[in-house]
Amino acid sequence: MGVGAEVVGLTKSFNGGRPVWSDVTFTIPAGDITVLLGPSGTGKSVFLKTLIGLLRPDTGKVYIDNQDITSMGDRDLYAMRQRCGVLFQDGALFGSMNLYDNIAFPLREHTRKPEREIRRIVMELMDLVGLSGDDDKLPAEISGGMRKRAGLARALVMNPELILCDEPDSGLDPVRTAHLSKLIAELNAETGATFLIVTHDINTARTLPDHIGMLYLRELIAFGSRDDILASEEPVVKQFLNAALDGPIGMSEERDAVDPIPHEFGAAQ
Repeated sequence: MGVGAEVVGLTKSFNGGRPVWSDVTFTIPAGDITVLLGPSGTGKSVFLKTLIGLLRPDTGKVYIDNQDITSMGDRDLYAMRQRCGVLFQDGALFGSMNLYDNIAFPLREHTRKPEREIRRIVMELMDLVGLSGDDDKLPAEISGGMRKRAGLARALVMNPELILCDEPDSGLDPVRTAHLSKLIAELNAETGATFLIVTHDINTARTLPDHIGMLYLRELIAFGSRDDILASEEPVVKQFLNAALDGPIGMSEERDAVDPIPHEFGAAQ
């Protein structure tokens, strides 16, 4: 079963510069799928890394399963990360390893399971993500969609309770994006794990999640149920979800900054 996560007043900057985002507060419900949206350059990937302690926030707290990871020492943080799986944008596969060894790597690195048990787990996952028979292939020999599915299998191999997906649909065509979204929904239903997905894909946002949040101009401007966010009249949310030219979002962050954001949807909680 999945675990919930909560961020409270989270702010992150680099080298004392302008915050990437500030005072972010919301709850990721246990066992649900949450999607985090936002224009390019709004720090969504930075947020994922901060959520699991790969980056430390300037201020604020992150709770996973009611445990504050921002105050954990390295040993406890390492143990907490074993309960999380991460699918990076490019799959982050080792180019010199075949798909089987890539997926098996976390089990060999972090457990003492015998090879027979590792093989059972890996082959079950490869079947689950539609990669049966491809275990001997190298990442360079397969398509981008297959690399994403292999990366997802590796993210699942430790049976995580919280799974973070950083733009799993980047570089995929609409049909393969739809197949990947369907796979994530099936995995969520089967495992009960909590999913947090960063994406730009509007169709994914409209069909996959239970909850949607949106980052814009260094703050979380909306968070709520999928139905509430899809019906929102908040100008940024409405423009983004409809891929409209008219609205606060411009071609660059500098263009965005000249337009004030009316918070018709209210502060994100």
